[in-house]
Amino acid sequence: MIRTGPFCPHFPNCVGCSLSGHAYGEQLRIKRERVVEALHRFPALAALEVPPVIGSPRAFGYRNQAKLVVRQARRGLLLGIYRPGSHQVVDIRQCAVHHPLINQVIEALARAVERLRIPICDERDQTGVLRYVVVRVSSWTKQAQVILVTRERALPQVRALARELRKVRGVASIVQNVNPDPGNVILSPTFIPLTREVALVERVGALKLKTNAGAFLQANIPVARKLYEHAANLLAPQAHEIGVDLYCGVGALTFHLAMAAKLVIGVEESPIAIGNAKENTRLNGFHNVRFRCGVSAEELPRVARQLPSLDCLTLNPPRKGADEQTRAAIVAAGPQRIVYISCDPHTLACDLDWFSTRGYDPVHVQPFDLLPQTDHVECVVSLIRHAS
Repeated sequence: MIRTGPFCPHFPNCVGCSLSGHAYGEQLRIKRERVVEALHRFPALAALEVPPVIGSPRAFGYRNQAKLVVRQARRGLLLGIYRPGSHQVVDIRQCAVHHPLINQVIEALARAVERLRIPICDERDQTGVLRYVVVRVSSWTKQAQVILVTRERALPQVRALARELRKVRGVASIVQNVNPDPGNVILSPTFIPLTREVALVERVGALKLKTNAGAFLQANIPVARKLYEHAANLLAPQAHEIGVDLYCGVGALTFHLAMAAKLVIGVEESPIAIGNAKENTRLNGFHNVRFRCGVSAEELPRVARQLPSLDCLTLNPPRKGADEQTRAAIVAAGPQRIVYISCDPHTLACDLDWFSTRGYDPVHVQPFDLLPQTDHVECVVSLIRHAS
């Protein structure tokens, strides 16, 4: 297979970019077929027409976040990802899909960790301290945030390491995250700021979005903007209508809906994200937005009881989809229109089939390519409640 685009020094050892051997147009075709296959497994969804995938302006250098395992190997320090089904780490410090600033930060970090002899965690015997590194970048401000994930709070040479990282042009924020849990979840709720600045500000269209360490923001901002605009246009909230945005994160889609609606309530279980969402409300001058912190299945019934009406609703759940309690709460709330955003076609198809048996007909689907070179594909689907 002929490769196109920048050469990746980690190909084919790194399996993160499983489609990187394909021309970009072929990648989009493969992703569309994934969506078609998932939907057409269910008779109720077989009539849905899947249009071409909306692609990314950049196929390389687009990704604004990297989550890397830190390991000490015989051949030296490794900063990378696990091979599937193993704890072997593939070094990817020059990843071709990462924003260039991320790779600059990772190289500087690797040099500083080795020079300062920072103790690296060994998962087998739970020795050492530094476990993971997360680097986040704002493509708008050209600033970076470094999150050092440690097994315990005491990190030798942490101040010296922070000073070395601050020498990298663009590094504005350094945070330590203490996560002693040996599981696969990278970040714990415990964050310790190592610099005065603790957040990044990204621009999505006309919106300015502040995000602290631990808050979610899409990895490809130009495509995320298209996705949010498309979702808002599909839902088409009117000036007299009230909407709810479940799994709202820092409020990106909530604010897009609020540009047309009377009132929008965002619901999110992450206290960090909700804190950012409230800051972003003030930062962008919205007066018709409210945010609630809580689990969607529990918070939505409370919100619905307090509203005079609930006309439309959006949800953007994690990869596993919306749990049955959340889906049941949505049906009980009875919005006329729903827009469902999903990063997994198979869980999306299962949930859409469930909704179709409970009064909501999927009428439109649009795939987006947020992660070029990978097999991931994001979908936006609109559902309409049919007359009983």
